Amino acid sequence: MIVPHYRPSFSSREITAVREVIDSGYIAQGKRVAELETTLAEFVEKEFGVAVSSGTTALILALKALKVSSGDEVIIPAYTCTALWHAVKAVDGVPVFADIETKYWNLDPDDVKRKITPKTKAVIFPHMFGQPGRIQEVSDLGIPVIEDIAQSIGAQIDGRPVGTFGAVSIGSFYATKVIGAGEGGIIFSDEKTDDNYLRDIREYDEKETLTPRINAKMNDITATIALEQLRKLPEFTARRNKILAKYESVLKDQILIPVRDSGFQSNLYRCIISLPEKTAAELIQMSKGYGITLRKPVYKPIHTYFDGYDLKNTESAWKKQVSIPIFPDMTDFETETVINFLKLIFGEPCLRTTCR
Repeated sequence: MIVPHYRPSFSSREITAVREVIDSGYIAQGKRVAELETTLAEFVEKEFGVAVSSGTTALILALKALKVSSGDEVIIPAYTCTALWHAVKAVDGVPVFADIETKYWNLDPDDVKRKITPKTKAVIFPHMFGQPGRIQEVSDLGIPVIEDIAQSIGAQIDGRPVGTFGAVSIGSFYATKVIGAGEGGIIFSDEKTDDNYLRDIREYDEKETLTPRINAKMNDITATIALEQLRKLPEFTARRNKILAKYESVLKDQILIPVRDSGFQSNLYRCIISLPEKTAAELIQMSKGYGITLRKPVYKPIHTYFDGYDLKNTESAWKKQVSIPIFPDMTDFETETVINFLKLIFGEPCLRTTCR
């Protein structure tokens, strides 16, 4: 048996909901998409939500809504997936990489400040691995922030939902995300002008004017799966919390994410650990022998594709951090399998000091 790093948590509820959409004879963008937009906007406490075909598309349209165009600089972290880089390049912008800080492992406001130039038009701030970061400090720098909650829907900062701190915010429904529906994304805003613009540009057919638009619509099948996943989010979080408590009993001092901080409340999407004596690559290779899938939190820091960047915290995190399984559909047997492996690699001296 192989313990996967992640497995989607579906049940008969998603099957029934999809069947209802198919039986209705209307599977394109329709009332289920509209319901998802309204429901999720209310959940993250934003006025408007516009569902689109992917999280990357959501980033592209958010940049367009902020009027980012050719030559404009957009500050992004390198310790994330390449979707941010692709989105900036899609609007002919210039990605500028900033380092991460080492408490919440998100964009470092001080480094963002150092990277601001007269050409800086926006900052994309993802709350990575479900762990909220210091976005308010970045927002206070006076540059429009696109808040990326693709991995952090349900997380909070001082009781306030993530997604409410940016000029606009985006989410993703990719298969491995908190709300997994295969694909799909959403853009949140509080301004009616932004909402009108995004709804207009996401589809090109039957328009009174012929100006460049794209086909970025979501369909009702994707939307209905996302709705069922959203309704399950409290039980998903509760299950992750139980698994995390078991992990903490073995290696509390080695868990880097989530941070147990009352002000920055994670949604527990990922559990990231580090072992001082071993690299991430060594831990991943060891886990294969025990039938367990560990992964690096990001495939590769984006700045390493290019020359001339020195992001010490990012590079150190990538070399040492590993993500261990913590998904809602994880069985007790799978959890114990991971725990037994962790006991072996951390050893008895570690257990005597960290077991509760």
